[in-house]
Amino acid sequence: SMIAFDMLAKRDSTEFDPAATKAVVQKAHALGLILIGCGSQGEGIRLLFPLTIPDAHLQEGLQLLEQALSTNA
Repeated sequence: SMIAFDMLAKRDSTEFDPAATKAVVQKAHALGLILIGCGSQGEGIRLLFPLTIPDAHLQEGLQLLEQALSTNA
């Protein structure tokens, strides 16, 4: 399945932050997690995973995503 989310300049903002998207994608890659940037302005991050993903793999990926996102906070 696929899900995507946008990186915004501030929590309550509607302004996209493509630089933050790039930073998170690069940090995730360094941690061993492959993310895909997307969006007309490069503001989105796409997550792709099989519907049959084992819970342990999903948890590991989410933990890596959380680490990548926290470096951009």
